[in-house]
Amino acid sequence: TFTDAPLYLPPIPGVVGSLGRTEGHRVTAAASLSFLDATLRDAPTDLPTALAAHGEVTVHRPKPHAVPQGNR
Repeated sequence: TFTDAPLYLPPIPGVVGSLGRTEGHRVTAAASLSFLDATLRDAPTDLPTALAAHGEVTVHRPKPHAVPQGNR
């Protein structure tokens, strides 16, 4: 959940989601911490494995783009 609604509104699943008032924030914080640890620290981390504990992970790698012949 990326909203403050669970903190201010009644615990209605349509508003706060299936994780309730606090669990969504905990999951978001834990996933963010895993990402930032892997990105900002010098120790390499298998990020998909680290994030798998928080749900399904899909990794989209950018396609290498070809450099036009005249621009080399």
